[in-house]
Amino acid sequence: MRIARYGDGRTDFWAAVDPDSGRVQVIRGEIEDWGPRVSADGAGAVPLTGEDRDAAGLRLLMPTRPGAKVVCLGATYAKHVEGLGREMTGQPAGFWKPFSALLDPEDTIVYPAITKALDYEVELTIVVGTERVDHTDPMRSVLGYTVGNDISLRDLQFAGSVTGMDMFSAKSADRSSGVGPWIVTRDEFGESSPDLLLTLSVNGEERQKDRTSSMAWPIDFLLRWADERTTLSTGDIVMTGTPAGVAYEDGRYLEPGDVVEATIERIGTLRNTVGPRP
Repeated sequence: MRIARYGDGRTDFWAAVDPDSGRVQVIRGEIEDWGPRVSADGAGAVPLTGEDRDAAGLRLLMPTRPGAKVVCLGATYAKHVEGLGREMTGQPAGFWKPFSALLDPEDTIVYPAITKALDYEVELTIVVGTERVDHTDPMRSVLGYTVGNDISLRDLQFAGSVTGMDMFSAKSADRSSGVGPWIVTRDEFGESSPDLLLTLSVNGEERQKDRTSSMAWPIDFLLRWADERTTLSTGDIVMTGTPAGVAYEDGRYLEPGDVVEATIERIGTLRNTVGPRP
């Protein structure tokens, strides 16, 4: 099932999406109310109100709760790490992204004034569905998956801080990193890590292409690893890293007006346009 969050100008709400008909079925309550049941029992546990609405008159919002934790796990694809001039280690590289850095589907990426090297990263993104992650079986704590585009300020990332990289400056820009368009529930993929094609294009030109099976660690390992370091709960998201092909490798950074499309097989496409340079 596809589950999205919408706004109608008066209120925000969750709904089950039928992309073929363009209609949505309103869900009763917030993600904290029904997320644990859906994680345990599948899409059949979604509490529909019976209200049917036309998606055309609604604003599509990022599919997570306001104020959610946003954990990013980098260095999970070997070729990407090689392209950054680094070597793989025995664990991912974790860092925070503030909620203010997230961007709704189809919104404009705000071009930060402090960078000249705006980069993109398509990422499979986990949406946590339970109040606590079950470390004995972390997959049962996955509500579903969505698409993320972890926008990065590369000139600041490698600006020569004493620790080697400045991830705060690189990853925190307000209204830069898109998430969406919706959550596809875990029961659509089975109980193991899904093997999905990821692509990212800029103005129709494909820049990134790989499969999630290329990740060095499976979803259950990544979710447990993240939760061991910060407690995750319903509605929090974990971005799982990006494959090779980012702009840092060839210097073709994003420019104002560029249309960036991040697509993950069986989930959907996240489409954002880069705004003007200040």
